[in-house]
Formats: sequence, structure tokens, C-alpha cells
Amino acid sequence: MIGSQRKKILKRVTAFVLTICLIGAFGFNSSKPASAAAVSPSQAYVEAMGKGWNVFNTFDSFNSNDFSLSDETSWGQPKVTQELIVAAKAKGFNSIRIPMTAYTRYTMGADGHYVIDSVWLARYKQVVDWAVSAGFYVMINLHHDSWIWLKDWDGNTASEEYKRYVDLWTQLADYFKDEPNTVSFETINEPQFASDTGTVTKQDKLNRINQAAYQVIRHSGGNNATRMVIIPTYETNSAEDKTLATYNFITGLNDPNIIATVHYYSDWVYSGNLGITGFDEQLYKDSAQTPRSNTDLFFNTLNNTFISKGIGVVIGEYGWLSSDEGAAANQSGEKLKYLEYLNYMASKYRVSTMIWPPAFDRVAPYDWNYLIGSTIKASVQGQRSSYSTGLNEIYIKEKAARDIQIPLTLNGNTFKGIAGLKKSDYSYNAKTATLTLSKNFVNEKFTKGSYGLIADLELQFSAGAAWHQYIIKYAAPVFQTATGTTTSGITIPVTFNGSKVKRASAYDASGNRIGPNSWFPYMQFGSEFNANYTEGTFSIQSNFFNNSVLDGTIKITIEFYDGQVINYAIQKSGSNVTGIGVVS
Repeated sequence: MIGSQRKKILKRVTAFVLTICLIGAFGFNSSKPASAAAVSPSQAYVEAMGKGWNVFNTFDSFNSNDFSLSDETSWGQPKVTQELIVAAKAKGFNSIRIPMTAYTRYTMGADGHYVIDSVWLARYKQVVDWAVSAGFYVMINLHHDSWIWLKDWDGNTASEEYKRYVDLWTQLADYFKDEPNTVSFETINEPQFASDTGTVTKQDKLNRINQAAYQVIRHSGGNNATRMVIIPTYETNSAEDKTLATYNFITGLNDPNIIATVHYYSDWVYSGNLGITGFDEQLYKDSAQTPRSNTDLFFNTLNNTFISKGIGVVIGEYGWLSSDEGAAANQSGEKLKYLEYLNYMASKYRVSTMIWPPAFDRVAPYDWNYLIGSTIKASVQGQRSSYSTGLNEIYIKEKAARDIQIPLTLNGNTFKGIAGLKKSDYSYNAKTATLTLSKNFVNEKFTKGSYGLIADLELQFSAGAAWHQYIIKYAAPVFQTATGTTTSGITIPVTFNGSKVKRASAYDASGNRIGPNSWFPYMQFGSEFNANYTEGTFSIQSNFFNNSVLDGTIKITIEFYDGQVINYAIQKSGSNVTGIGVVS
């Protein structure tokens, strides 16, 4: 009893000292309101982490073909170098998550315990130490092990999955116990279980493995007695029931050095490109939800459940779910609005964010990503970026009869001008934040340009990233006939004439929505259908032709960003598919 009391007192004293150190080191001071000055150790740590990034698809990758000992290049990424780590720090990131999958990198020892390959573990530690030396806050975790083998655990502590999990964390905790407290341990990435087992729920299973990792870490010596332990919600989901369950687990530990973690990839129908392309677009017919309003809800939930109660939060991954390249990528400008707003809200609510997609190149000279880099750079520097309130693409079918107005969302900045344009080419109304392009300028570009992009306007502001506004010349696309099969899909030749596909829907002869996502008005771009503007094709992919797609005439309704709508008829007979052509 006496020993237990001494441990509790020591823990509280250590927490108090850590809080004071963090407040002094990271700018928290008595000039702030009392609630901010009384920041908890967990919250202070998260604020010190700030904006971060994931070293993705390297140490978490594995040889999925032969399951042999994997190295960090298994999924095509280059080896991590110290120069990369230093370059990331120079770009302004203050924290780094290094996902680590133990699967294929451990063997069963003679004593019946699982042993992680020593050479691989030493290499992993080398990168961790590079990050520490560069001044990063570092997150270590177990990553894809969650869905490869841990998901099959039945909840019994005598089962093999539980023993393996404890063995792995026993080694990791001991191996990294002397790392400074800028290194934190995340118990598991995106935890998931196949099912409940009797009265043992999936949440019960998560609580048990989190408890196991916590106990191993806290009793492993070195700096692990006070090291930050990062606890995920179930599936790192931010739903209220998931966050509340994790809050209850964390408070039960009675430990100030605990952080909660969730992931955020926005709404499936928007981020996964199911026809909702705008960040401010209504998501569902009978709901006022938009991707922006749901981002607000996301942070409100984190604040109500964790932050307001002194538990810091790390968004261990954020990004989007569609492909990064090609026509099936999320609409470029709307993606930037999402990234900008997410990071703004994270700063407002004092949440650390760790981007998953590549914000910059992994090889020298480590350039920022051509599409999202400028926006992420501004967010890392604590700046908001401005943009056009509407789409970043203006479609012109014929010469303009009048000037073109572009409302701007400034986010606290001021408009400075358009790079390379003369003052006679445009004007600006600061009172209404409206940019006006001269019809003479637009018509000059229209006359000289062929179908497609005729102008790339770089809008510059007092702070944040520049905004690219595109002017596109278009005409009606021309679709041809084609043949294909249900197993290979059907590829239809198209002359797009500058038009770009926004979304598509599939209907049977009775007007019923059909296909794998028939519950929603639109098909999934990149999975059920695709467009290739370089090759001039529109394809219905094999994924579309599931068991619910019966023989008969299928009408594909294709919507374009310029407002055009085209109906294309397909005839399915067994495994054969024939593209008939455009219909009314």
C-alpha cells in the first residue's frame, strides 16, 4: 500500500514537472487565459507536436507475395535517409509518425516467445534516432499488424494473438526505453476485430490490448514510466460512441501522460469520389451536411470528449480516399479547401495533425508536392490560404459577352494580384472580395487556345498559398460505340473537347439505380467507371458488373463540370457488353 501511494505521488509530481517544462519550452505563459495556462501535460505535448507527417509505406510495408522478411522498400518507396528527415524538419514539420509493421519480421523463439528481427529493429531505431536528433517529436507504433493477424483475436488472454502482441510490445518498450520523452508509443494503428466474441465486444478487445501495452510500457524501465502513450479509438474512428469509449478507458488509467488518437479522411462519398466533388456540397439528399460542416462536427466531438477535459489529441493520419492521379482524383481545388480548413480547425482546437499522402518528394531536392505542397506549407507555417469561393475551373464554350466575376474567400488575407497579368486584364472589388476578369482578356485566350486549358491564373494574397484559377475552353464531347465484357469492362472512345467528367450514374430500363453503390445516386469514380483525357476514353470497369447488374439496357448518365449531361446506352447480354451510343 505504501509503495503504491509513493508511485501515485511520484507520478503526479512528474506530471507537474513535465507540464511546467513544456509550458516554458513551447511558449505557454501566464499572459494567456487561466484555462490555457493550466494546460495538461497531454495537451501541452500535443501542442508541441504541432503539424507532422507520416513516413508512410516504408517500415509499415511488407512482402505480401511470399511473406518473407520485408525491408522498407517492399511497397516501392525509397529507403529513408537522414537527409530526408532533416529536409522534413527544414520544411517546418515538428512531429513525425513512423508506422512500423512487425509482421514478417519476427520469429518464434525456443522459449515460445516471438522475437523481432534484430537487424531490422536496429535499422528502425536508426531512423527514430535521426528524427530525434533533428528535433522531431516521434510516434512509434504497431501498424498493419492490426488487420493482418490481431483482428482475429478472440479476446482470450491465453490466445496466440494476445501473447504475440504482448511479446512485441515487451521488446519495443525495452528497446526504446532510453529514448527521450519526445518519443511516444502508439499502441496499435486502426484497431479492428472481426467480430464480438460472446459477451466480449470489439471495444472490450481494444481495451484489453491497450491495457496490455500500457502495462508493459509503464513497467519496462527507463523513460517509459512517464512516456506519452497514445491510445486509439476503435478503428481510429471519431464517432461519438467510439471517442467516449476511449475517453472512459483513458480516465480509468488515472495517468496524465496519455494522448488519444483518431484518423480523418473526410466523408466517404466526398473523399472516396462517389459523385460529391465540392467541399461545401450537400452530401445527402435529406441532410444539410457538407464535408465542411462534418469537419466542424469532427472537431467539436474531439473537443467535447477529450480536449476540454485535458486529454490531448493527435490526428495520426489525414488525407483522402480517392486516387492521387488521373481523372478519378478528387477535384483539385476542392481538395485544397479541405486540407486548408482541416489544418485551420486543428490549430484552433490545438490538435496535432499528421498528413499521410506525400506533401513533398521523398528524394532530393525534396520539393513540395506540385498540387498540395503550397497549401500544406502555409498550414505548417500557421497561415491560412485564400481561394475562389466557387470551382477553380471556369468553362468557356464561346466568346464571353461580358466580364467574368470570381468571388473570393480570403480567410483573413488580402488579395494582391494575378501573376503576369496587366491591370487592364482584371479588376478587384475589395468590399465584396470579387475578382473580375476582363472579357477582352478572356476572349483573347479563347480565340488563340484550342480545347482544354487556355489560361492558368496564379492569384496571389498577403499570406498563404497562391491559388490557381483555370480557364478551360470546351465543346460537346463525342462518344463512339464499343464492345467489351463484364470481366474486362468496356472502354468507349471519346473526343472530350475540353470537357471534364464530374460524376456518373447507372440505371436499368425501369429507371432504377444499379451497380455496387446503388444505395447512392452516383457511381464511384475510379472504381466503377473512369475517364482518361490523354487516351480519349470513358470506361465502365469490371467492378461495376456485380450480381445485381442484370441483362438488358443500361443507361449511364454522365455529368460534366461545365454543366453538360450526356446519356450513353450499354447493352448487357451474359458476359458480353456493347456500347450503343448516346441516347436521349
